[in-house]
Amino acid sequence: MRVLITGGSGGIGRALVDRLASEGHEITFTYCRNQAPAAEVANRTGAEPVHYDDSSIDSLAALTACVRGGAFDGLVNNAAQVWRRQLLLKTDIETFLAYQVAALRGVFALSTAFAEEVKRRQTPGAIVNVLSSVTLGIPPAKLTPYVTSKYALLGLTRSMAVEFVRYGVRVNAVSPGMTRTDFNAELPERFIEQLEAGLPMERLATPAEIAAVIRFLLSSDASYLTGANLPVAGGQSC
Repeated sequence: MRVLITGGSGGIGRALVDRLASEGHEITFTYCRNQAPAAEVANRTGAEPVHYDDSSIDSLAALTACVRGGAFDGLVNNAAQVWRRQLLLKTDIETFLAYQVAALRGVFALSTAFAEEVKRRQTPGAIVNVLSSVTLGIPPAKLTPYVTSKYALLGLTRSMAVEFVRYGVRVNAVSPGMTRTDFNAELPERFIEQLEAGLPMERLATPAEIAAVIRFLLSSDASYLTGANLPVAGGQSC
């Protein structure tokens, strides 16, 4: 299986590169600013790193061309989206719309290019979009632009699942809860403990646990699954 993973130099993406490469799959992953970690991942796993800045139209066009010519069997849209807490009444329209563009533009371009390529080759393919546990239950306050963007991505996931199935493309999503990654490493331990206490499983996820679910969705074991949003959040959605 040949897979393209956006955001593969750290966290969940890195764990997924590790998992798939260890099984002998051919992996291409993107990175933005983390050149040194990307090189380490590439050297350790044999995966191919590609620079991608999702805020750049030219960078997106180059990666889209890579998808069209790459003969990929799977696409994982995992590029991280930075967020900050702010009251909605303190948020301007430009900021709100910027979140939507950041969440949707790259996923739309890469996924449609992937589906077109699968259609042309007449071989099955799978797309997995990495969302967030904010799509599960009551959303957190002061994150409205981010929450809205994730729900929009969920809508795009389900619509693509309906339209792309005729081409042999399955489209699913995962919604991870808070995960122990470098991105979250600087959060106060007391805050982490409070989060864990509120979960039925009483702990945060590891990146490898999220990667295992994504790997399942990419595989033929999930051949009758499309349009799903799998919660991987320690029981948060119960």
